[in-house]
Amino acid sequence: MLPHVPAHETAPLSAAQRVTSEELIEAALKIPAIRPDQATPYKDPTPPQPTGTQPVKQDDRRIVPQWAAGVAVAGTGIGLMSIGVGLGAKLFFESITTEGVVVAGLIVAAPLLLISAAGAALSKLKKGTPPDVTNNFNGPVSIKNDNRTSVDNTNKAFSFNRTHVGGPGEREA
Repeated sequence: MLPHVPAHETAPLSAAQRVTSEELIEAALKIPAIRPDQATPYKDPTPPQPTGTQPVKQDDRRIVPQWAAGVAVAGTGIGLMSIGVGLGAKLFFESITTEGVVVAGLIVAAPLLLISAAGAALSKLKKGTPPDVTNNFNGPVSIKNDNRTSVDNTNKAFSFNRTHVGGPGEREA
């Protein structure tokens, strides 16, 4: 008798079929099972013989550059991470009241404003300090100053100043 109900009705076996099936089952049970620990390993004892051939250059046949693959992997990771962050934010904001949303917004905005203010202060500090100037001269240097002052009929003075710094052999433009 089968331990389970068959999915469809079957006809009962005849006496000859029953004997044949019992013989097949007994023959199958007498076959020894092959176990992996009984497998005989084989190792070739002969040493490897060099053939004298030179290595062949294997061209890089990737379809995309390596940096593009890295960007794709990083983008996928960031995208998957954003799903978790979004779900966490959704659960967080669904669980708080309207006043709680305002407070949460302030909690998020306060450090951002602090970072922005510090960046603006550093930017202004950098603009306030003059850059270091280093003049390196090789060989003799001639400096020519040309100062002209002219007065027009309306008695307004206007001056013209030009300084030319150049080495020997350079002509003034």
